Amino acid sequence: MTTLSVTRPPAAAGLEWLKTGGRVFMAGVLPWMGMSAAFFLGLYVIGLIPLLGPLAVQILSPFLVAAYMAAARAAERGEPTGLIHVGAGFQRGRQALLVIGAAYLLVSLLVGWVITVMGGEAVERIVALAANPQALDPEQAERVRAALDEALPALLVGVALFTPLFMATWFAPALVLFDDFPPGKAMFWSLWACLVNWRPLLVYVLLLSLLAMVALIIPLGLGLLIFLPLAMISTYSAYRAQFVPREAG
Repeated sequence: MTTLSVTRPPAAAGLEWLKTGGRVFMAGVLPWMGMSAAFFLGLYVIGLIPLLGPLAVQILSPFLVAAYMAAARAAERGEPTGLIHVGAGFQRGRQALLVIGAAYLLVSLLVGWVITVMGGEAVERIVALAANPQALDPEQAERVRAALDEALPALLVGVALFTPLFMATWFAPALVLFDDFPPGKAMFWSLWACLVNWRPLLVYVLLLSLLAMVALIIPLGLGLLIFLPLAMISTYSAYRAQFVPREAG
């Protein structure tokens, strides 16, 4: 019987995962960018639905990840990639992915509530200004700095609470899609892999953050159409490197 084991790659592996993602992306730039454009458009339309739209986007996020994971595996095998993989998560592991999405939503709402309660009006001012950055003038910028200083403890607590959630859901869609893990087991294994492999994952996240900052300054959203598939393909590379099949004794 074949089972999975979690490997311990070195810190430099984080860079290798990004390099692999870059090579796969460059081998099929147009399909990857087209897939990302379709996803951005779809999520934007869903997000416009009053009240339920933003909640639905979070619940559906594991399905988006699953689609990219399926496309990345197809590319690894030399098969076509793109929108043909958009329904991968609905065809396999649908219920587990829904549970992961619901868990992500509920914990996110809880973390947001904790931040709001701790930060009070300072957090509300930051959120309001973030929603309308065009209205920011020098006087308001000073208020933002004061609000950030006041809300900093709440924001740090939010980061501390959100980080385990992110780690638990990072590789969970791939474990559901490819390894038939139930949702609880998938999230536990994802969290465990992130904890034991924090060195390469830290390198990976730092490098990916730098690329994200570059992507945000590229006009017309083209940077995001490059960044999203690169992040997802390299996530698949990280999954493949850490979760390795082995024969059970």
